[in-house]
Amino acid sequence: MIDRAPVSDALQHLIVKATGRPCGLGALPLVNGQPAEVPYTVLYPLGGPLGGAPLADASEDAELVYQLTSVAGRTDQAEWMADRGRRAVLERVPSGAWRYPLEIPGVDVWGRELDADDGTDTTASAQGVVTSSQRYRLSATG
Repeated sequence: MIDRAPVSDALQHLIVKATGRPCGLGALPLVNGQPAEVPYTVLYPLGGPLGGAPLADASEDAELVYQLTSVAGRTDQAEWMADRGRRAVLERVPSGAWRYPLEIPGVDVWGRELDADDGTDTTASAQGVVTSSQRYRLSATG
């Protein structure tokens, strides 16, 4: 069985490292116990199918879906964070390896894809909040 918690933790840390900005897991990120200043991201685990191993195979499979919401004060900031988030999850180096590897003991995340891009939402811009959300699908074998 592939546990989601270690994958979520590794993905959250990957996003922080790659973007250089705070990332909360399902909640506003905190910095030194205080709410992070914009821009930042919030990672939401959304689910996905888990497959049991075939009779002759000890490996488990999972497709895990995450939403990465960039939160900013302006549209250009939200787009900048969304671009950084996309690079964090999807960017590869010339050899074909992931620029930012997900290192999870016992789990090989072999596929990453952009599942949906909801674009920028400015409905709360009067309150100084602009968001941009993307959903990513991770394919893993354990």
